Amino acid sequence: MSDNDEATGESARAGFEHLEAAAHEMIAAARSMLDAVEELLDDPRTAASITAAVTTVGRVIEGAVASVTNTMAGGTHDQDDEPHVQRIRVS
Repeated sequence: MSDNDEATGESARAGFEHLEAAAHEMIAAARSMLDAVEELLDDPRTAASITAAVTTVGRVIEGAVASVTNTMAGGTHDQDDEPHVQRIRVS
């Protein structure tokens, strides 16, 4: 066995170890997600809060994309009379 073959073997072994570690991390992440989903099922109020937060983030992203799209299209600033702050009630 030559030095080149040994180096290739070591590289392959190191690569396998990294893939194995990544697989363990993915399994741990999946378990965490399952635990989170189980908590959501146990407490519907948490699900409602997360849904509201995701909806708000979606609206912010939608507004940002619309603004950038309008600017890139050379649109006018006719929307300046719209409020720039959205008030969100937290219960």
